[in-house]
This record gives sequence, structure tokens and C-alpha cells, in this order.
Amino acid sequence: MVKSKKFNAGDLNTFKNSIFITKTSEETRNLGKKFAAVLKSGDIIFLKGNLGSGKTTFTQGVVKAFGNKGFARSSSFMLVNEYDANDLKLFHLDLYRLQPSSVWDVGIEDYIYSGNISLIEWADRLIGFENDNHWNVEIENTGSERKIKIEKQK
Repeated sequence: MVKSKKFNAGDLNTFKNSIFITKTSEETRNLGKKFAAVLKSGDIIFLKGNLGSGKTTFTQGVVKAFGNKGFARSSSFMLVNEYDANDLKLFHLDLYRLQPSSVWDVGIEDYIYSGNISLIEWADRLIGFENDNHWNVEIENTGSERKIKIEKQK
């Protein structure tokens, strides 16, 4: 069950600085779907959390909300997964296998600054990221539930 402010799909204030608790993977996906309602072209989402915390599960909800019929998979073995999302694209980037010093060497800015939506796992490896206009989604898996903190950085 998701606990926090009353949901109002598409209302930026519902997610601006909130903490949600989910108890199942499906609840985490559903939170991702609801969060997707506030996303717009050019948004960048930093997904933070330990291995297995639920970053990809949350992303699956976002991807599904944008009408993609495919199943979002972890992009750990591929740097980027690309999904069609109506009139734009969703880029799911996973920086886990990259060293912070080499992130910018692979052309990541072509995705981030494309005007589409970028969901970035292990975003703490983006050293020198100048754009303060992004979302932080921090996920902590406590074993019995996930604590998901969502903040808008401007």
C-alpha cells in the first residue's frame, strides 16, 4: 500500500517532496505509473538505491504509463534501453558498469539533453551534471517494504 499524501494524478505537488511506502513490486510499479502523470518532455529522473532496491520496478511503471506495451528490463548489460512513449521517447539508462570518470565519454548527453524523458539508474556517477532541473527518486528496500522518496530539484 502506498502511504503519503492523497494521490491526485498529474498533480506536481503530490510528488514534489514526498515519501511513499510500497509493500510489493506491483505497488512500486503502480507508484511509477502515477508518477509518470507529472512527467513532461525534457524531464530527467535520477534513480538512486542499492542493487535490488526497486529502481527498475519503478521504471517499469513509468514505461507502462506512457503506453509502451513492452516490459522494461534492467539496462545493466546495455547502457540504454529506449521506449516509444506517444510523441516522445523514454530513455532508461543504467550507469552501474561505468566509472564516474568515463560516463561522459560514451555520449550520454545526447540522451539527457534530447528533449525526451531520461530515467537514470546509478545517477550518482554523473559527476559534473550541471542541470539542477531534475527529479530525485531514492528507493530503500528494508526487506518488507520499499521507502521511496521523490523530490523535485530546480
